[in-house]
Amino acid sequence: MVDLWDCNSFVTIHVTDLRKGNIMDFYERTSSNIAKLNRNEKVILTYVIKNIHSVSRMSIRDLAAECYVSTTTIFRFVKKLDYKGYPEFIEDLRNVEAENRAISIPSVVTGENYGDSYLKNIAEAVKVLTAERIQKFVAIMNRNPDIYIIAEGLSREVGHYFSRLLVSLGYNVYFPLESYEKEMALRNVKKGDVLLVLSYSGENPSVIADVEKVFIVATPLIISFTKADNNTIQNMSDLNFYVFSDEIEYEGADVTSRVGMITIMEILLYKKMRAE
Repeated sequence: MVDLWDCNSFVTIHVTDLRKGNIMDFYERTSSNIAKLNRNEKVILTYVIKNIHSVSRMSIRDLAAECYVSTTTIFRFVKKLDYKGYPEFIEDLRNVEAENRAISIPSVVTGENYGDSYLKNIAEAVKVLTAERIQKFVAIMNRNPDIYIIAEGLSREVGHYFSRLLVSLGYNVYFPLESYEKEMALRNVKKGDVLLVLSYSGENPSVIADVEKVFIVATPLIISFTKADNNTIQNMSDLNFYVFSDEIEYEGADVTSRVGMITIMEILLYKKMRAE
């Protein structure tokens, strides 16, 4: 089942000076033509955005089958996005893939344009943050739930920051780190609580195992922050916020920026405060 992404609620960001890559070209094109799409076509766009990697390798028949529509509907969809046809649409998606994969550690770390790339990633994360998701987050937080944070690796540092922000706003926050702490804390999770899951890859085995353990005793609401790709954590979540980043490893260590997570959470909490 494909969730409907409220594509009309793009946050307008003026990043004209940064729009030089294929990724920005793709999002510019879709953003400027969203008003032409009907409800079903917006569902297709949602699926494409969430699954760019797999869609870039699909035939028009494959994409039609995944979205439960006809090939004619897909053809009409790409034409409304101002593509000449399906091949040009797929070429654009593959350019997005190529630009993401072309980044190597030396070029990212030493390249003069990394500042632009860094800002592009933040801009894209904010661009896909819809009013619908913000409102859903605010509604959940207005219930004043107990919050349990699950994170590993670099995302743990983000978890500490989130914990401090949430405690400052009056929430009861639990961020167990050691195995014995998790065993005790996660057994206390109850329906109505929030499990805040931070995993850039969305595939961290330890994080997934912790979430599955919680499901044994309760069914809390799961809010997650992951990369913009179809992944296990995203599929387990009631509300997912996805971010963009250049994936970087240095001497075997993951040093991928988590600034997108921080940016989105700050926006969400500021919106929550303004709503009070």
